[in-house]
Amino acid sequence: MADTAMARFEWPKLLLLISLLLGALFYAPDANLLWTAWMDLEEFSHGPLMFAVSMFLLWQRRALLQSPDERGRFLGVAILIIAIMVYSLAIKAGIQNARHLSALLLVFGLFLTFGGVTYARYVFPALILLPFVVPPPSFLNSNLSFQLQLFSSDVSVAWLRLVGIAVFQDGNIIDLGKMKLEVAEACSGLRYLYPMVGLGALSGMLFDISLWKRGLFLIIAAAVSIIMNSVRIFLTGVFVELTDMGVSEGFFHLFEGWVFFLISFILTLAICWLTLTKKEKSTIGNGVLKVDPLPIRSINLDKLTPIAIAAALSLSLIPLGFYLRNLEATIPERSSFASFPLKINGLIAEEDQIPGIEQEVLQMSDYFLGHYREEGLPAISLFIGYYDQQSAGRTPHSPRVCIPSGGWKIEDLETIELTKGDTTVPVNRVMIGKGEQKLLVYYWFQQRGKFIANEYMAKFNLLWGGLTSSRTDGALVRLTMPVDSTMAEVVADKRLSEFSSALFDVLPKYIPNE
Repeated sequence: MADTAMARFEWPKLLLLISLLLGALFYAPDANLLWTAWMDLEEFSHGPLMFAVSMFLLWQRRALLQSPDERGRFLGVAILIIAIMVYSLAIKAGIQNARHLSALLLVFGLFLTFGGVTYARYVFPALILLPFVVPPPSFLNSNLSFQLQLFSSDVSVAWLRLVGIAVFQDGNIIDLGKMKLEVAEACSGLRYLYPMVGLGALSGMLFDISLWKRGLFLIIAAAVSIIMNSVRIFLTGVFVELTDMGVSEGFFHLFEGWVFFLISFILTLAICWLTLTKKEKSTIGNGVLKVDPLPIRSINLDKLTPIAIAAALSLSLIPLGFYLRNLEATIPERSSFASFPLKINGLIAEEDQIPGIEQEVLQMSDYFLGHYREEGLPAISLFIGYYDQQSAGRTPHSPRVCIPSGGWKIEDLETIELTKGDTTVPVNRVMIGKGEQKLLVYYWFQQRGKFIANEYMAKFNLLWGGLTSSRTDGALVRLTMPVDSTMAEVVADKRLSEFSSALFDVLPKYIPNE
């Protein structure tokens, strides 16, 4: 009788372990990409630490594994199905981080299915930390960074003017007279936003407090990180005013590193501590780390349907992963850019080449780069990067990401409408600068005959095309022209608009429509 009870108790655990191992094999290629991001991206270098903390939480709360129950098990099956659907859609749309998040859903669904609410309680605190170490999509991250950079610049400039220090702001470029802080410097403190929010989540778990207060810890951590970056720029401006430039630069670079992070973290902890009541403060260490002993229970063998479904889904993961990663998309016929016209709207092009290393990074199927010239006027540079099949890691690189990485600073960004026949199409208009140089940039995404300015809509359109027609082809089109004393912005806009209107008629031959 005892042996039967033990068998009832142990075999669901064994099935859960096997399912988790199958899930690990399914997500292994994606885990490798995540590890690379942790090693290469400074703002996510806290990833290994947070993962280790998650594993510690699982070990600390292991007593919950002795008491599985049957509540919520069919919900667990639903979550498993959703996780697999999210992964499939992420493969179609080429959104890497969605694949990582689907792994968290899968793990949670497996624990809920095999052990009910008790197992879900066991694994949830460990899983909730991990979204903070998954890099968001580059188009989302770049837009967030740009807005936060602008906020930090605006706030610091307002403070400097408030104390009577003369300062000139041009977008994300802050001119202090003796010293100029450019975007790359003004935003560097924001690289700690993600680890700060992650540590805020961890801090909330140390106390036995309500869910809303744990959410408040996250908000406090994010707010402190952003505001402290403005403080850093403000104090640099004060140093510029009171000392020589060498001292100011030394302070700026010292305060942008671990000193900045430690001060921000200590300040966050202090503010969070002040929000706690006396009773809540006494619960430190009794949050998710404390687990009350539960009675040993076994799974009811008469209610195995959810477990059977979960086991079947787990067994399907390996062939499903192989199928999805080797799924062939429909690749439409098109003309090669080798035949792309070198004369458009009366301008003659000088064709150019992208260095081999950059081509390896961009992973384009085909591309065109040329400089269209008109006597006595600056050249219009045209770049078109075409992808016959987009997937995770192989999609057009948004200029919002590439422009800052090339040392250029985004000074202004807006969406405008350009004339195309009897209608208009949306195009991104960006003014960028580096030192005394200024460039006017127009760019858009073009997929299956649709002109898209918004990166989010481009991803949605890509997903829809993959689902409805198995097509994930598309391109990034970018026009660039220098703006200087001989070429006012209004004239540059007129030239790029006219060139774009002529270009629209040429593109369908090289970027297929529906």
